[in-house]
Amino acid sequence: MNNLLYLNKDPILTEFNNSVDKESTKKMLAFKYFNNNLSMLNDYLNSDKKIKNNISPNKKAIKSNTQLEFSF
Repeated sequence: MNNLLYLNKDPILTEFNNSVDKESTKKMLAFKYFNNNLSMLNDYLNSDKKIKNNISPNKKAIKSNTQLEFSF
């Protein structure tokens, strides 16, 4: 039992990678952990390429569907 390996997950990276809206999450994380300093957060995220390259969906790429209407 002594040979178990526990990985410490970084809460900043976990919250950032699990988020949908990256820009608002950056603002929230900067406020929460870096005294509202976005440049310090960006330096932290860019150090050693910690962030995943998740491309947020482009708003133009989302096709809106019209609602089906039934005539009775």
